[in-house]
Amino acid sequence: MDIFKVIAALFVIGTHCGFLFEYSEVASQIVTNGIFRIAVPFFFCVNGFFLFTVFKNNRIQTWLKRVGILYVIWMLIYTYFWVHLDDFNLLKMISTFVFGFNHLWYLAALFVGGLILYLLRDTSNTLLIITTSVLFLIGIAIQYVGELHVFSHQPTVDKLMNYPPLHRNFLLFALPLLSIGYVIKRTNIHNNLSKSFVIKLLVISLILLVAENLVTYYFITGEAILNTYVSYVFLAPALLITAFTFKSISNLNSKLLSSYSIALYLIHPLIIFLILRFFKLDSTPLTFITIMLAGVASYLLMLLNKKVKYIL
Repeated sequence: MDIFKVIAALFVIGTHCGFLFEYSEVASQIVTNGIFRIAVPFFFCVNGFFLFTVFKNNRIQTWLKRVGILYVIWMLIYTYFWVHLDDFNLLKMISTFVFGFNHLWYLAALFVGGLILYLLRDTSNTLLIITTSVLFLIGIAIQYVGELHVFSHQPTVDKLMNYPPLHRNFLLFALPLLSIGYVIKRTNIHNNLSKSFVIKLLVISLILLVAENLVTYYFITGEAILNTYVSYVFLAPALLITAFTFKSISNLNSKLLSSYSIALYLIHPLIIFLILRFFKLDSTPLTFITIMLAGVASYLLMLLNKKVKYIL
């Protein structure tokens, strides 16, 4: 599981750097804007899985405190990028703080999505999955309405439809994926599937994502990059189940790997900014250099976290 989380964090870096774009736009579309984007849905599924234990042990307040403090600290760290005193816009600043700057939207959505899931924790598995799946589909519908500019004759509405937090948020994105992970743990289904079935599930889910990615690229949105795909609700849980089905015996420290994945996710945009501030690099070299420097920075963050809690 923790190895998967580190790989997912590297996928996020690849996505934000535009991996392979200078070599092949199609390859970049399939890999970077398709496969790599499963990382955040996977993270939400993992969070939902472990929230079952949090709820069972009545530790929701501790969990909310940890996520909330982590969010505030990193929003402060990135203040330079979203607080502009020379062009002060209070409404925009409030919106950014509520929904999260850049990649920090994940923590904002996790906090509220986790709280809503707690309120729905006693809902039956069937009702929870059906309800949240409908919410997920509503989010996708909003995304397509925006990308296809259905309201092009109404600029204000069109701009709103293309505002990512309108569909990529705690309710229409985080909650459905959190719920899937939560139900997997509650039903213990991850321990009751054969390896052959899990392999088939993983392969089919991956094929669905690639197919959906190509269909939307060539026939629907053109060059537009989508934030959400229907196949996320299949591939993300498939990865989660795979992590438990094929266990790895290793001397690697599980907690260390988990902290590394969090650190990589949180620090990499700052690394990208610093690199591009002084150098002009193509997307693929930028990806590898960012991974190396973010790896070093993440290690330093973990050392700092031993003395200053809540950084990770």
